[in-house]
Amino acid sequence: MSDVVQVDIELLGRHFTIGTPAGEQDTLLEAVRLLEGKIATIQQHGKVMDADKIAIMAALNIAHDLLKTKVGEGLEMAAFQRKIRGMGEAADEALRQSQQPLF
Repeated sequence: MSDVVQVDIELLGRHFTIGTPAGEQDTLLEAVRLLEGKIATIQQHGKVMDADKIAIMAALNIAHDLLKTKVGEGLEMAAFQRKIRGMGEAADEALRQSQQPLF
C-alpha cells in the first residue's frame, strides 16, 4: 500500500487539505492550477456567482474538456466511452441469448 501525503491548497478563498498518494503531489497541484484557471475565466465573464456555482461550472468545463480529448485514432473520449459501453451491452445480450434453452 502506498503512502498518502497531505497537500494544503486554497480555492475560492477556502482552505483544503487533500490526501494524495506519495509522488502524486505535482499532479494534484497541476490539477489545482487547472481548476484555478477555469475559475478565473468564469469570474472574468462578469456575472456575480456564489463560490459553489463557480466551482460546479469550473468542474463541468473541465469534464467537458476531458470528454472532448482525442484518444487513439482521433476518437473523442466520449465517443470512445459510448463505443465501449455499446460493446459491453452487445456482449451481455450475446451471453443472455446463449443461455436461453434451444427448445
